[in-house]
Order: sequence, then structure tokens, then C-alpha cells
Amino acid sequence: MENCMHLPFNKFLRLQLAFLISLIYLSACSQYEADRALNGDKLHEAWKQDVGAPVNHPPLRVGNVLIVVPNQMPMLALDVKTGKKLWEFDPGVRVWDRAYTSDGGHVFVGIEGGNLIALDPSNGKKLWETDLGINAQVPPLVANGVVYVSTTYAGAGLVGDPNGKAKLFAMDPQDGHILWEFESDNYVLQSPFRYGDSIYLAGSFSDPRPVDEGGHMRLYALDASDGSVRWIYESDDGFAKQVYAAENMVVYIAYQDFAVGVDTASGELRWRQDTGNWVPTLSGSGNMVYYGSANTIVHAINIDTGNLAWQFNIPKGTFNYVLGAPVRAASDLVFFTQLGELFSLNADTGELRWTISTGIVGARTGPSISGGWLFIGDADGFVYGYTDN
Repeated sequence: MENCMHLPFNKFLRLQLAFLISLIYLSACSQYEADRALNGDKLHEAWKQDVGAPVNHPPLRVGNVLIVVPNQMPMLALDVKTGKKLWEFDPGVRVWDRAYTSDGGHVFVGIEGGNLIALDPSNGKKLWETDLGINAQVPPLVANGVVYVSTTYAGAGLVGDPNGKAKLFAMDPQDGHILWEFESDNYVLQSPFRYGDSIYLAGSFSDPRPVDEGGHMRLYALDASDGSVRWIYESDDGFAKQVYAAENMVVYIAYQDFAVGVDTASGELRWRQDTGNWVPTLSGSGNMVYYGSANTIVHAINIDTGNLAWQFNIPKGTFNYVLGAPVRAASDLVFFTQLGELFSLNADTGELRWTISTGIVGARTGPSISGGWLFIGDADGFVYGYTDN
């Protein structure tokens, strides 16, 4: 393999963009915790629905409706309890299959061409549409009554523009008007994370300086009231996969597969933890972050210190690694593996609670959990509903 140190910059950038596109299917992660734990003794498959194309992002429950966007297909709404198709939304252009979230009363989704649309989750009717001028391909964040939308100039289905300056938009969920916007020096921004009165977001930027491995990235801390910059942290960690923050530390994982802790007050590096292998993404709860690496190890890290709290070794094979990010469900931590197994651990100790073999092999992302239900989409175009009710 060619050493990136000696590649012409344009060729190196193409490699970076190709890697970014491949991560589109692997780095999906919910920023929400499940409302209660699942009973593994009762958990069973209740329904299975053919949605026509691979599912690259965890299905999203909004009340009694389950939202999913199959790859290059319209958005679909399924009945939570039966899997029956309730409605579909087809705007006539591509619906970005990861770029959706909800505040309970609206479903927000990014579409090809740079527009963000709000739908009524009960019937799929459009409530409003705002032209951002830049495509939004990752899940928006809803926090404190505001929708925060990250944009990108590189991704699946786009002609990459390494000189693009991606923006973060803060929007009113009721009518879609823009409250403020922040223009970065990055050509791509991942989903933001809000803690307190700060917004944290990360992404890649173009720079002719060569790097051995990874690439140039920036992590921003912004004032949530107006988008003004509080600090900027730069590194060579490469394409950022996920950001999580608590009171003292903001944590991210990027291309180099180190978990990195940056001080929320100063923007200074505090710790850098080797994950041991490739990691698709991370999730967080309180002062803990969780992730699974491709060597089948699940990790829990105390973000205040960067120290390992516990590890769990997934049994049954070298390639039985975690898909997506573990989901915190009350005192449990639930995740789905490459070989189709569901595991639940004690989130504080890593002790095994229960495990179930689903037979679903070839999924591209992890599950979502809500109200005693667990939902999984797979690469063959099926969505599954499991319940302990």
C-alpha cells in the first residue's frame, strides 16, 4: 500500500474522501439513551418488514411510528407494533439515509440539494422546508428546543469539494427559520453534541501538510446562543466519527481509532486512549463513553481521567465485533454484533446480563431501543421489531 506521506495532495484527498464515504454506512450513532432496560428472557421477534433496500442507520421511533430511510429510497413510516407500512415520503430527489431525527412532534430530514424538511410523523405531510444551500447527510441534533444541522461538501452521492466551508445551522423546529449559522473551515462536519451552553462538533479540513496516517481535523466549541467560537482544537486524527461531551471533557473517535479527551473549558488535549483496533463509533452517558473495537473488545472509558473502567470480550469468533455504538438502556448497555447476536451488559461493571442470537447476519449498523422495543435494519432490506412485551 502506498505511503500517504508521499502521495500528491489531490490523490491523498481522494483517498480520504473515499474513506469518508465508506464510513457513511458504519458510523451511525444515536445520541439518545433508551427509556428503560430490556428483559432478555422475554425479548423476541414480533415482526419483520421488507423495505426494499439496505438500511444504513438505526430506525427511529416517534410515538407509535418507526421511521427508516432505505438506501436511495423514500422515507418510510412503519407501525411500531406490527411493522405495517403507514406512509412514505418521496420528495423527488434522494433522501439522505442517515440525515433524520425527531423532537417527538416533527421528523426532520435532509434531502439532496441542500434542503431540510420537517414532516408530521403521524401522516408524513410536509410542515416546512428550508433551503440551507449545503447538503446535510448526518443526523441533526435536537437539544434545548433547537435543531442543530451539520452540513457537508463530501459524502456518498456528492461530488467532493475539499475547499467547501461546511456550516452548522441552528434552526427553529416550529417553522424552520435559521436562528444562527456558523461557517467552519472544514469541508465536512459530523453530528454536533450539546452540553450546557456549548455545542461541540468536528470534521475534516484540507491542508497540504502531509500526515503519516489519518488526516487534518478540527474540533470546535461554540456558544449555543449564537454560534460564536469558544475554542478550536486541531489534530491529525483524521475523519471524525462521533463526538460526546460532559461537564469537563469532550471526547471523539476519528480515523486513527484513538479515543481522545479534550478539556471543555480550555480546548486542550487531556488524554488519548488507544482503542486497540478499528472502531465504528462511540456512545456516551454521564462521564462514561462506550465503544466496540474490531478485535471483539467492548470498552468503557471514564472520560474525566481517560482510564479504562472495564472491558468485555465478545465470544464466538474473531469477527464478532460491535456494529454501530452500544445503546445505554437504564443500567444496561445493549449492542448488536456482526454475527447477529444481541448482548446486554451491566453498564457500570461490564458483567453479562443476557445474550440472544437473532440470525440477522450482514447488518450495517446497530439497533435502536425504545419503550420495550428494539429495532434493527439489515443489508438485505429488512427491518425487524423485537419486544419484551
